[in-house]
Amino acid sequence: MAETGSTNADLVAGAAVASGGSVVMPDGSVLVADHQTAGRGRLDRRWDAPPAANLLFSVLLRPTWDPDRHPLVTTTLAVATVDALGTHGVRAAVKWPNDVLLVGGTAPGKVAGILAELVGVAPVAIVVGMGVNVGWPALSDDAPPGATSLAAAGHAIDRAELLESVLARFEARLTDLEAPDGPERLRLAHLERSATVGVEVRVDMPDGPVTGTAVGLALDGSLLVDSGDGPVSFRAGDVVHLRPA
Repeated sequence: MAETGSTNADLVAGAAVASGGSVVMPDGSVLVADHQTAGRGRLDRRWDAPPAANLLFSVLLRPTWDPDRHPLVTTTLAVATVDALGTHGVRAAVKWPNDVLLVGGTAPGKVAGILAELVGVAPVAIVVGMGVNVGWPALSDDAPPGATSLAAAGHAIDRAELLESVLARFEARLTDLEAPDGPERLRLAHLERSATVGVEVRVDMPDGPVTGTAVGLALDGSLLVDSGDGPVSFRAGDVVHLRPA
């Protein structure tokens, strides 16, 4: 579609089951927009980009895996996106918990963000959305702090081709949420692609910041941070990289 408020909000609304019990939107439904007027990131932060500049999409999932694995959907899409960008010659990594970064080159920084939402309907649904900075911000733009784009880094990639690449790898990676040993496979894949593990970080929590070294990832996707007294697990929180690995 040309424009909408939020692809996530549209799919959340579409996840409801009709009065007759039929599913309105099936598993794997994808909604793509050229422009979002109410795009959101973590903590309801606004994220505005010019029309037809970036890749903006959401996917509706109707999971059959264990509910404890629902939070891993974000990791799954992040890992899939890093792999998809790699097929286009782009070096990228996962910044815990929900960002993808360009690494190295002339314009490193955040190139994509992910937002997953659990929809409490029967059957339960998960909507996961992503915005990939394809053409905006350019190097000359007044970009949000830390943001970059594929164009700024010198990569001319068609949005439709990138979407196809990401969705194919996302679908393949979702099998890790079904298999008994899948979370460990996903953890190792995330670890190999992590921009956060091994880095001095600050985790901003409601009761105050925690600083230390990110030393690993747990099976549930949590970040393990050692402040000097042994690793502490964080399932959520804003992370600031204080120094590169």
